[in-house]
Formats: sequence, structure tokens, C-alpha cells
Amino acid sequence: MADIALSRLGVISLQVSATMAQARRLRHIPAHRVVGETVPAFIRRLKSRRGKRQKAAVTRFVHRVTHYGGPLIEGSTVYFFYVGRAAQVSVPGELNDWNPSLHVMSRVRGTNFHYLAVDVPGKARFEYKLSVDKTWILDPYNRRRALEGSGPNSEVAMPAYHAPEEIRHRAAVAHGDIDAITVASRFLKRSHPVFIYLPHGYRQSRRIYPSLYVLDGGDYLSLGMMATVLDNMIAATRVRPIIGVFVEPRTDIAQPATNWRTTDYTMNDAFVNFLVREVRPVIERRYRVSLSAGKRGIMGASLGGLVATYAAYKRPSVFSLCAAQSPSYWWKDRMIVRTIAGGPAKPVRFYLDTGIINDSLETARNMRDVLREKGYRYRYTEHPEGHNWGNWRARIPDILEYFWGLP
Repeated sequence: MADIALSRLGVISLQVSATMAQARRLRHIPAHRVVGETVPAFIRRLKSRRGKRQKAAVTRFVHRVTHYGGPLIEGSTVYFFYVGRAAQVSVPGELNDWNPSLHVMSRVRGTNFHYLAVDVPGKARFEYKLSVDKTWILDPYNRRRALEGSGPNSEVAMPAYHAPEEIRHRAAVAHGDIDAITVASRFLKRSHPVFIYLPHGYRQSRRIYPSLYVLDGGDYLSLGMMATVLDNMIAATRVRPIIGVFVEPRTDIAQPATNWRTTDYTMNDAFVNFLVREVRPVIERRYRVSLSAGKRGIMGASLGGLVATYAAYKRPSVFSLCAAQSPSYWWKDRMIVRTIAGGPAKPVRFYLDTGIINDSLETARNMRDVLREKGYRYRYTEHPEGHNWGNWRARIPDILEYFWGLP
């Protein structure tokens, strides 16, 4: 199990690194510099032509955009396009909550050229696909890819967007180790892999380390590149060395069908007991981690953010630090928000973040307001991104610095 799991994580991490390296090479070039004129001007010219001249204009356009990469951007406007025979082409993605009935492209009469203009925030990053006669595909003219748990999406990063440098693998940086164990649970009646990040120098030292329990652990390591972030930030002395406990929701990380997160992560007391009474004792026996709740945190994204919040509120004597990214606080009519609002304040420090593009904005703001009213210590941030791993991994440095930052 451990060899299979670590192999899979390594392959995905290399894919993500390659995608990021490719994206860095695709520097933003204004649309008018790619096609020699603004996109609206090109479309007006295309509509005014007929026959071979119209076809030749489309061919030249496609050739130039294929060389530089699309879609095209002018100011705050993104121009999507597709060339091919189709009755309808649309752009389902984070901008429209993945609804293929919205953002339908227009076709220039007499051609197979389809186009759409959408205004977005200048610092935004978002993901999408094309729906061509109800078949979803990656954008063939866009070389930028974003890997998610369900596979790749096409990606747009606006000119003012900047990916954090901490997610870049650096060969010269001292790297930590990752152990793989399996924890059997009588509460869940199954076993789950757990990956343990040990900072560089751990095996040669005798120091006691703080710990962070990370839900959706395999995805945080592979798609979130969290070991790379930890390596870089520890090496730069921006954070204290910590031990990461990456708890995997699949019983077999190579088999998506073995994922129990929709059961375990919905405020499930059996899962909280698994973390507190089964995973934690194993970690504390095998590794030099602090036994203080003040030096132990828990974090997760989406449903993982929901159950991380629930676990910290239910067991503050175990988890006194909690980070929730794009948390699914909507679950059961915002039960977790109502629970914390109606209960006593607990000794927990919170970090919350959310995207503003069809993400968890409304309920995250609800929780922020409750935390403020109840007198909790917290940090809350919003970002022009969606519900995805590109958003979440970009915020990991903020989480680590908030809990364990060095002056």
C-alpha cells in the first residue's frame, strides 16, 4: 500500500510541477499583439468578408493563436473561441458554476468560427472546459492546464495574477521525508493510509515538533504540493519546522471508488474519534510531536474544511488551531455555523479563506461574522478564484505563517 500510494503521489506531483512550469513560460501577451488587432476589430472584419477571404482570415487567426496560446485577453475581457463544425459551443466553468447552458458562443455567419467575450477581475484565475454539442473537452487552443482530483481543466490566469513562489520545487532546498503508514479504525470499521511529513533534520534531532493534521491528505500532497511548500518555507526560516499528518479519505489511494469523504467529512463523530483516538495516539507513539493542543492544528478544504471546523470545535483540547479552505458550511442548512453561533466560545484560533468565483463566499462570510461576534481569534481572506486546488495550494503559505510564522 505505501509503495503504491507514494508512487501515485509522485507522479501527480510531477504532473502539477510540469503544468506550472508550462504556465510560467506562457507569459501574457495582449490580444492585439497576437492577432495584429483587437478581437472585436477582427470579428467585425471577419463578418464583412465572404468566401475564401473569410476562410483565410480564420486560418491566419488560428495559426497565430495556436502559436501564442489562447484564449485572448484585453484588459479585463477574456475572449474564448472555437473553430469547427458545431451547432452550439459554450464555456462551462467556474465563472458560471459549470453550467453548459450559460456563456454560449456566437458563430460568425458563413464560418465555423465561434467566439465569446467575458469580463473578469484583473487578478482572477479560473478553470473551465468547452462544451461542443454537449461533449465537454479541454480548450484545444489553451496550453494552460490545471489538475484537479477529477482530472485536468483548462485554466486562465489574468495578467495581474501571480502564483506564489513557495509552490515551486527547488532542487537546492533541503527536503523533508514522507513516511507512509496505515491506521486501522474500529470506529470506521476500515483502514486508511496516513502520510507523515518529517522536516529535514528530523531524524538527526531530538526536538519536539508541532503538528498539523491535513484532511484529503493525498490530494494536499500531490495536487496541493504541500510538502514542497513546507520545504521552502522551513528552509527560508519563515515558519517553524512542523510535522504534517496527511490523512487519506480513500482506503486505497489508487482507487477513487474507495473514497469515504462524503460520509466521514459531514460532521461525522465516528471520523472525529478516528482522528482523536486512533490516528493521534499512533502519531504520538512513533514521532516526536508536541502533546500540547496549542501546537496541534487541523485543516481541510471543501468538505474537509467543514469537518476540520467541527473537529476543532468539538475537541479544542486536541486541536486548538483550525484552517478551513472554501469550507462547505452550507451542509445541512449551515449546521456548523449555527452550532458555533449558539454555543460557548472555545479556545480555538481559526483561519478561513474562500474564492469569490462561485465558491463558498456567502457561508464563509457567515462564519467570519460569527467568529467575530463570539470573540474568536481568526484570519479571513477572499480571493478572485474558484473552488479548486490551484486556489487552495496558493493559500497554504498564509496558513503556515499564521500558525507557525517566524519573525
